[in-house]
Amino acid sequence: VAQRAGLVPARLGLPRLPLRQPVQRPTPHPPGDDVWLFTGCVMDAWQRDVHLAAQGVLEAAGFGVRPTGDEAPCCGALHQHAGLSDRTRALAATVMAALPGPAPVLVDSAGCGAALKDYGRLLGTPEANAFSARVYDIQEWLAAHRDRLPEVAAGDRLRRRVAVQDPCHLRHVQRVHQATRVVLAPYVDELVELDDEGLCCGAGGAYSALQPDLAGQIRDRKVAAIERVSPDVVASANPGCSMHLAAAGVVTAHPMTLVWEALRHARAG
Repeated sequence: VAQRAGLVPARLGLPRLPLRQPVQRPTPHPPGDDVWLFTGCVMDAWQRDVHLAAQGVLEAAGFGVRPTGDEAPCCGALHQHAGLSDRTRALAATVMAALPGPAPVLVDSAGCGAALKDYGRLLGTPEANAFSARVYDIQEWLAAHRDRLPEVAAGDRLRRRVAVQDPCHLRHVQRVHQATRVVLAPYVDELVELDDEGLCCGAGGAYSALQPDLAGQIRDRKVAAIERVSPDVVASANPGCSMHLAAAGVVTAHPMTLVWEALRHARAG
């Protein structure tokens, strides 16, 4: 509300929310318990459509999904970035208690996934290590189960040139960025790489708010790399990256959103 009213200074460099951001949005439904879908806080507030797409793709692959919702409201990643370690540990304990059992915990935000996988190191307990071992980036999980994903005919693929932007938390922390390509490739006409991949987009958690000038310079370098391959859309698996790039005019989409769109198009056809 403050941003739409013009009360947030532009110099802060904060990503702008969509002008038509709804006040109320559909809530993911819990049809099964094969896997948890971690919904978190930032993603659930600003990109719930990604959760809905992720759940649709998982269900199309035959997995029963239980979104975490308010049971596990925050992973603590931004608190850890800010050095609030005690608060991070408290949030980690809350998340672990809310998601008992052996079911895998799937995450569609690269930053959240990195934080959840780090609980073992953060808390240093056997329980935390066991929990972290259950956490998977959603593309990582689907790539390992790609035989369960529905196939689409060549004519039902998205007719778009898609560039993959690897969030640092996916490429350098989780080291599972190749899974994005494995999952996306069968559903789009053309998948292209950026020539500067491995370099940051400038978002960096709260970095773009605390250091807007430097973050803007880093983003300019990434935008130039994107322009060199002229994609129709940039696939980014992290909300911070996608919003930071979108604020510079880049058309972005989560990989799950693209896959779900292709699956729905194939069904409709």
